[in-house]
Amino acid sequence: MDNKSSQSIQSEASLHVQDYFQIFRNYWKVALLVFLLIFASCAIITKLQQPRYSSFSTIEIIPPRDIINVATSQDRNPIFNVLNESDSYLETQYEIMVSQHNLLAVVNKLDLAREWSLNEIESVTKLMRMVSISPRALTNLVDIEVEAPDPLQAQQICTAVVDCYKELRDEKERAIISEAINKRYEVLRSRQDELERKADVVRQYIRSGKYIQNMWSQDAGHTPISAGSEEQSYANLVAAREKLESEIAQMRVHVTKLQDLKDEELRDYVTRTGLLTAESYCSDRVRQLNEQYLKEADEKSQMLLAGYGERHPNIIRMDEQHKNTLQQLNDELVGMRDAMVDQIEVKQAELQDVTKRGEQAKERLRNKSLEDQKVKDALQEYAAEKARYDKLENDYIADKMRMMAPRTSVEIYTQPVVASTPSSPNFRLNLLAGAVLGIIGGVITAFVFNYFDTSIKSLEDAERSLGLPVLGVIPQDAGVLLLQGADSPDAEAYRILRANVELKREMYKASTFAVTSANAGEGKTLTLLNLACVFAQAGYSTLMIDADMRRPRLSRYAELKADVGLSDYLAEGRNLSEVVFRTSNPSLYLMPAGKKTSDPSGLITSQRMDQLISEVTKRFDIVLIDTPPLLGVSDTSLLVNRADVSLFVLQPRKMPLSALVRAKNVLASAGGRIMGLVLNNVDINNDSQYQYYTAYYSYYAQEDRGGEKPHRKHDAIDDQVVRTDASKSASDGDIY
Repeated sequence: MDNKSSQSIQSEASLHVQDYFQIFRNYWKVALLVFLLIFASCAIITKLQQPRYSSFSTIEIIPPRDIINVATSQDRNPIFNVLNESDSYLETQYEIMVSQHNLLAVVNKLDLAREWSLNEIESVTKLMRMVSISPRALTNLVDIEVEAPDPLQAQQICTAVVDCYKELRDEKERAIISEAINKRYEVLRSRQDELERKADVVRQYIRSGKYIQNMWSQDAGHTPISAGSEEQSYANLVAAREKLESEIAQMRVHVTKLQDLKDEELRDYVTRTGLLTAESYCSDRVRQLNEQYLKEADEKSQMLLAGYGERHPNIIRMDEQHKNTLQQLNDELVGMRDAMVDQIEVKQAELQDVTKRGEQAKERLRNKSLEDQKVKDALQEYAAEKARYDKLENDYIADKMRMMAPRTSVEIYTQPVVASTPSSPNFRLNLLAGAVLGIIGGVITAFVFNYFDTSIKSLEDAERSLGLPVLGVIPQDAGVLLLQGADSPDAEAYRILRANVELKREMYKASTFAVTSANAGEGKTLTLLNLACVFAQAGYSTLMIDADMRRPRLSRYAELKADVGLSDYLAEGRNLSEVVFRTSNPSLYLMPAGKKTSDPSGLITSQRMDQLISEVTKRFDIVLIDTPPLLGVSDTSLLVNRADVSLFVLQPRKMPLSALVRAKNVLASAGGRIMGLVLNNVDINNDSQYQYYTAYYSYYAQEDRGGEKPHRKHDAIDDQVVRTDASKSASDGDIY
């Protein structure tokens, strides 16, 4: 499947190439004329041009890397002006080299205005057209070319362009450096005053006695070294305040719990929370009573274990003593709770005092911090100013040293020389360009002509545009088969036409054929004569009727001269045997046009014409009617209506498609049926589109045509005097 598709694509591509090549072959004379005109024009223009000489120079543009650098830390100095800062520095220098300013210097240096008898502006404009530069990619190299009628002048201008550019750039850079150094010195002096002012600020803080002398040497980012305990005092007060707040909060929690508890629950809470062991909350009396209460409970337990009963006097006495101790403990716990409330108020008053003293200490610390920050800022400003001043001083010294150092702005690698041969015009190159342009112009012209040529160009065009099948393709310069014989190579094309007509004849039930064309000169008459010959050779009884009574030619092609014919039959009532003549082929007959008449249309519409068609249809197997052209006369419309079918003869590349379509419509409107098309006078030797259709013919022609083909063109036949042979008149027996 893929192989078939590939072959199909290759075949279509080959056909397209052949189509393009065929277009060029059809219009090769026009293409050749265009080629010669362009080529000759290039040659003449080249000869008329004045010889010009070129001088070349290759230089390297060296960027000013070490001229000056005026950046100070992260700040920009007011005199910042680094020459090669821009990424487009080299492109800028290329433009400066051919700028009006630089070329004006060249004009003045070589005194070109006087030599050319022009003013300075005109001289610069002329020089701009003579100088060109070509930068080399990814390098600092640039090629300078100067073209002039005088080779010595070209060399001098090329040298002067480089020299003037170098002088211009050196002068500009020296001026920039000198101005930058002067401005740097002014800035240095102003920064020195600023540095001294900042140093005075730091000295004032030292004189106040709050800061020590050695803070000059410490890092400017740290806090300055100073005396005083404001920070420690504030920290102690903050800690004391936090402690009091914690104690008050804890006491309030205990008081809240103790308010709701009584007796056993109160005693249990105090024991569980550790209030009995806290010195700040519980008194010695409460602890003593609690210890006594626990001791009495333990003694009772020991007595019970020793065997004392519940009613024993010692046990009863112990219970009363234990109850009394419990009552005292509960009373003391309630008193402890009330004491804790009073203690909260005392702590609260103490907290207010500590808070007040803390705020005062905080204010003193804030003031001290602000003062320390000012000192720190002063130290930082002094350090930054000192670094800036030191760098400016170092750069100033370095720039003065660079000012004295030699600099190279341009390096010359190729010195311009005096040319010995002209660089333009390049005769060979111009001729080659003319030839290429001529070929291109010729091809374009051929395609333009082909585009505006709306005529039928190929078999496919004819079938697609007219919607009719092509029955035969007749080669160019086909001769008269009646005179050449049956073995003529031209006969094969007509045999193919005859075979196609025979295949369609049964479908159309046709025996009478009107052979017509859109206009004169299409070759319909010769086509009819040769088609009749091959029908006769095949054994068909064939009659040719020359119905073109305005311009009869059929008798001349057949070399038959007769005084009577179709017009005599229609107008004078002659018998059929009097107007039909036998040719050299016994099966082929001819009815000439007869005497000329002023109204052929009237004769064709007569009843005698219908009678004629009816009679010849019965007596002959094939009847071929030669009609006038469709466009311009009305005779053809009347004739095709009476014939069974029509054969439309057309010559490729002759008639516009619109005329052919109109002729087809005229024929159809007249009631005629077109069997197909006959392409006549086709150049099959130069047109590959038809070679496959006439392959056998070409082979046959090459095999059997030993010498020059014995034929005569129909154009030559028109002016020949044909002979008269009255004996060729057919008898009634011959016709019937």
